[in-house]
Amino acid sequence: MSGRRKNGCLLPVIIIAAGVILLFRPWGREKEDFPEHQLIAPEADPEEDKAPEGGNKSPVDSVNIGIDANNTPASDSGSASDDGAVIPDAEKLEDLPEDLLKLYDKVPEARDFVLGCLEHQKAPDAGDIDLSDLDLDSVPALYQWDGRWGYAQYAGGLLGLTGCGPTCLSMAAIYLTGDTSLNPLYVADFATRNGYYFPGSGTAWTLFSEGAESLGVSSRELPLSKSVIDGCLTSGDIVALVLGPGDFTDSGHFILLTGISEGGYTILDPNSPANTEKIWSYDTLSGQIKNIWALSAG
Repeated sequence: MSGRRKNGCLLPVIIIAAGVILLFRPWGREKEDFPEHQLIAPEADPEEDKAPEGGNKSPVDSVNIGIDANNTPASDSGSASDDGAVIPDAEKLEDLPEDLLKLYDKVPEARDFVLGCLEHQKAPDAGDIDLSDLDLDSVPALYQWDGRWGYAQYAGGLLGLTGCGPTCLSMAAIYLTGDTSLNPLYVADFATRNGYYFPGSGTAWTLFSEGAESLGVSSRELPLSKSVIDGCLTSGDIVALVLGPGDFTDSGHFILLTGISEGGYTILDPNSPANTEKIWSYDTLSGQIKNIWALSAG
């Protein structure tokens, strides 16, 4: 009797154990049917995590737009990055103020200067600028946005944007005196020290009517007369003009007349090589002229 009771106690235990095995065994097989590498997150490819060659640069390091390998303007569509992708100019210039964007758009030769603004370029001291190699057989063409002085502050802005007056007087003074130290930054500093400018606006006319004498240049105001202007140019004078809105500016601008040519005048526009290369008739200029000075050696 005791033996039957013992076997009867074991039977339920065996049945329960078998049920447990049958209950969990299918789940174990299901898991084994999946390869292990599909049950865990795939490891990142180390090569995919690397920055592309030439990538991950600071905005300054990445700024090469508008200039190709030969330092000439690129097409309007943008420039190619290291991996050949074209990056639109707008993406790199969008943080610049409107006046610099306008300069970039209108004067291709000034694009290097504009890009330098993104790199926070600094101008040297005026005394460190060497123009001794200038050809002074004619009035030298200098541009206000030249990187040698364009990043200096003048009249509340960059000389490259506000410095047409000092650049014009610099060109005239260097030619008339032979002193190449009278570079645009030197003249801009002179104008600043002596109050020949308007903060946030530009150069006062008195830089030419009064200040020029201190730089070895004689100045006299002229009437708006073609015969008077022609007479001054024929005698070897340089004629400085202040222009209002028109072909050269939306507000005010200084240029120089340097000679008489068939059909009009040769000029030096300190902001535009394209304008400098043209011949300008008296009829085209006269309606834009606000004031005129004849400049000669003092």
